[in-house]
Amino acid sequence: MESERGDRTTRNAAALAAAIAELGVQCSLEARGGLALLLPVQASVAALQSPDTRRAVLALARTHGFTHVAIELPSDRRGEERGTDAPLLRD
Repeated sequence: MESERGDRTTRNAAALAAAIAELGVQCSLEARGGLALLLPVQASVAALQSPDTRRAVLALARTHGFTHVAIELPSDRRGEERGTDAPLLRD
């Protein structure tokens, strides 16, 4: 599934997400130039711990026109309005 945050390029992010799903990794994918940003669901994080799976994901990304892959791990705040937990100094 392609996320709405990514840019639209000639790279095929939807096809890459489908190919990665065949590896057992369910994720959204954002295209940012040559970077494929994977946003896996919590259940798929364990599969990405395997070096073989990560190598296969990178190989698939390259065949789909991407040069790099990054993984954004799931958090409770993903998809919500992103605030900050940093304290603010007040006068």
